[in-house]
Amino acid sequence: MTDAYPHAEARRRTVLVAVMNNPEDLHRAAAEGWYRIPQRRAPRRIGADYLAFYQTGAFRGQPEAWTITYFAATRRYRLVTRRQLLPEEADHPRADDYYFCIEIGPLQRLERPIPSATLRRITFIHTTLARLLEARDVRELYLREDPFEKLWHALREYRLRPLPNRIVGERPLDITLRARGGYLGIQCTAEESAIEEVSIAAVQPWPLPERWALLHLPAARIQHDLNGCLQEIGAALLQLGGSMLNQD
Repeated sequence: MTDAYPHAEARRRTVLVAVMNNPEDLHRAAAEGWYRIPQRRAPRRIGADYLAFYQTGAFRGQPEAWTITYFAATRRYRLVTRRQLLPEEADHPRADDYYFCIEIGPLQRLERPIPSATLRRITFIHTTLARLLEARDVRELYLREDPFEKLWHALREYRLRPLPNRIVGERPLDITLRARGGYLGIQCTAEESAIEEVSIAAVQPWPLPERWALLHLPAARIQHDLNGCLQEIGAALLQLGGSMLNQD
């Protein structure tokens, strides 16, 4: 772990590994500071502190092919059409499709690029900054049991309707639940090694609109006390007038 990223801090920071499948998008990320994900093909969770880029066989012939070499801090999220992102391609067949535009800071190069020795087809991977800085192969980035997925499926089992990637302000919420009196946003924080207290009054990284509440759930808490997390969610929904059950 480098001095720039102390281990305790790196455990708390989330990373979304995204696919970089053409040099033009890498150039835009480096020169213009943004990356795009089609809304219809986005993972259930796009929010992260950092983006890392897996460069595919499109970079064949370069040492960076089939590796994660670059990463960058995320700054702002927007939902826009392809036409807005690429006005010079206004006649593209998908010009009116919606994309998540993630604005990022300067690209940083990993001290030790992460190869994919056996995997070639990779989609999105959620991991932590600590794992990104320490991994020697892409396989090491995968979480054995993703707490976010565990919570998502539990909410579905309770007939709630979790909504993914709702952008509020300039950041996405991991999960949004409708309540009779507003909305509950849930952030799944990355701490893997300690069970932290969960609080609806936790410090918010951005202001929320009226009729919104925000709940922070550390990964370790979800992993070790899922029922307690569900009780906290239920109490928060009651404060907002009660949940809107899935009637499907």
